[in-house]
Amino acid sequence: MEEQKKYKIFGLLIYYILRILSKTYKVQKISAEGAMNKNAVYVFWHNKTVSVTVIMDKIKKKAALASASKDGELISIPLEKFGYKVIRGSSGRDGVKGLLKMVKLMKDGYSVGTPVDGPKGPVYKVKPGMLFLAQKSGKKLVPIGTASKNKWVFEKTWDKIELPKPFSKIVYILGDPINIEPGEDLEAAALRVEKILLELDRQAESKLKNTKI
Repeated sequence: MEEQKKYKIFGLLIYYILRILSKTYKVQKISAEGAMNKNAVYVFWHNKTVSVTVIMDKIKKKAALASASKDGELISIPLEKFGYKVIRGSSGRDGVKGLLKMVKLMKDGYSVGTPVDGPKGPVYKVKPGMLFLAQKSGKKLVPIGTASKNKWVFEKTWDKIELPKPFSKIVYILGDPINIEPGEDLEAAALRVEKILLELDRQAESKLKNTKI
């Protein structure tokens, strides 16, 4: 019980820090046509989670998949405060149950935003979970690339997660929505999405160097 209380306090602290920081960011969003108009599966790299949370804040009905571990408990609290409906479970049987619940939510009009290389990596390697979700729900996959000018990088984390500093410039690029067709091989689709996400990050970095925001 004490440990649960501790995680709740830390989770609330993370939320308030992120909420305050997000008010200071200078944001430029470049969106492909139709990328944010309908409910979809928004995908990005785990180390960009903080940055993406800022633009996902504009979507009213949104859900996220969080690990059933202690780390998942910590992250689920700020996500819920940001308005997400959080489903727990990201591996094994819990992961399958979690994905099936997410399919139902998507059919009820929710959008989903979850990193595709989490919860433990390898970094920049797309796992099939969110692709399966897009395939089974019949919704499109929207890749998001981001870059931030000034940021803290937590070198000891598996993905070197990034936290943009106060008043940082952030560029987001939402790529063309991707269809994952019924029966499509998810391993091949994962490689395709991986290349797209890496390219969008490169484009965001390039745009950041040449923008005045």
